[in-house]
Amino acid sequence: MSVKRLFTGVVGLAGVYLLGNLPAKATGRLQTWQFDTDHNRFQFSTASGVQPQVSLLSNPKRLVIDLPGIAMEEGASDQLIGGVVRAVKVMAVDARTTRMVLELDPDYGFDPHHVKVWGLTDQQWVVQLPPSSSHPDSGAQTKALETPGPLSSGPLPPRLQRNQVTYLPVSPTGTLINGVQATTNGFFLPTQGSTPQIQVYRTRDPNHNRQLVIDVLDAALPPQLNPEALPGNRYGIDRWALTQFATIPPAVRITLSLNAVSPDWQIALAPGGIALTPVGVAASQIPTPATTVILPVLRPAQAAPTPVANPVTPAPPPSRPSGPDRQQVVIMLDPGHGGADPGAIGIGGLQEKGVVLAVTQQVAAILRQQGLTVQMTRQGDQTLDLQPRVDRAEAARANLFVSIHANAVNMQRPEVNGLETYYFSDSSLGLARVIHQRVLGNLRMNDRGVKQARFFVLRRTSMPSVLIEIGFVTGATDAPKLGNPQWQSQMAQAIAQGILDYLRSGS
Repeated sequence: MSVKRLFTGVVGLAGVYLLGNLPAKATGRLQTWQFDTDHNRFQFSTASGVQPQVSLLSNPKRLVIDLPGIAMEEGASDQLIGGVVRAVKVMAVDARTTRMVLELDPDYGFDPHHVKVWGLTDQQWVVQLPPSSSHPDSGAQTKALETPGPLSSGPLPPRLQRNQVTYLPVSPTGTLINGVQATTNGFFLPTQGSTPQIQVYRTRDPNHNRQLVIDVLDAALPPQLNPEALPGNRYGIDRWALTQFATIPPAVRITLSLNAVSPDWQIALAPGGIALTPVGVAASQIPTPATTVILPVLRPAQAAPTPVANPVTPAPPPSRPSGPDRQQVVIMLDPGHGGADPGAIGIGGLQEKGVVLAVTQQVAAILRQQGLTVQMTRQGDQTLDLQPRVDRAEAARANLFVSIHANAVNMQRPEVNGLETYYFSDSSLGLARVIHQRVLGNLRMNDRGVKQARFFVLRRTSMPSVLIEIGFVTGATDAPKLGNPQWQSQMAQAIAQGILDYLRSGS
């Protein structure tokens, strides 16, 4: 599917519409929207076709997106964001037009002509903001937030250091937050008073470590709460910070610093407080961070290998009972599809078979440099059925089987992006988790979880076996990365290091 670029710039700061008048009859509704703070990218979808009218305003600096013919969705609300966009407000201009207002950071400096807007379809739209000319890395950092509505009397202060409680005396509030408790299902924040009003977003600190931020409006902390009362290094959460803001009404910011093994988290109101539960995995199954292995830099095949000082040789797992003792670990890598079977075909004609072959070849090179014996079910662009893939793994008496694929959904769903890892038998679950978390720790990707599935190559192989979907060729975020050789190398490094982590753990 080709991307139809409708226009490539926003001209001036006077708020001049870039597109002409459109039919005013409301024929659909705004369905979803999201802002990617890492890439300064705003995406939205509507239930029917639309041609947005986009303008840039100053004093204060705002990007306004009008959707003629799109009615206001009931229940839409303002949300805090962070980075170059402080907040997104959704409102009705009239019964026939929905307006989205992106409130920009006043310090965000950029060339308006570098704002790009395009339609993936007439119902799926992307607004790409350029990097800040005054803060080059602002897309990966979160600045102080200005809270809409009752907290508009002033900006919230910047986030403070992690692993601490910052208390301020404030006037009586609706909700009192009494701390954080670790439970068998995740975490629970007990509260008193009225039902909490929360805003949640995901961001990264200046060192690009993942953070989950929960803003609780009209809330306060008790004076006796101290950092020692917060959980320490549980379920992939390194540190907590609870910060009181003396806004009117007051607000509390809760910041979770996520490490490499932490999944994404779901936040929900529960009787007596706020519940946090991991997405896609039970809390008790979240592993401790794997040992880091320094991998060699890939070199062209023609170059002579350079000796590595004190190379790390993975300890082989226990020999399979049915096989003879051997000192060499054998890894079977399986690049999906090939030949007459291109696999998934995505944005711009991107083919799964070529992407996964490039990644798999680099994984093989890295593992071989670590002293492992690596075989591949296919070496080039050849057609190969499922049973021969299994047969080759069994004939090689492989210790591990790793099948590498790229995902896809309907081309009308470019908002679907992320990493998925599959296993079938319990003996393969540990391998799936370790590789999955290593990739998430090395690359910025949406976490779609570790899942059990009855894929043929997972059911029919006798060794620990996993199938990893390294992204969506149909995803607006994933597809450009999947076609990028540099990103392919980073993915290969992550998968290889995940395999080494697993072998070193002796699982």
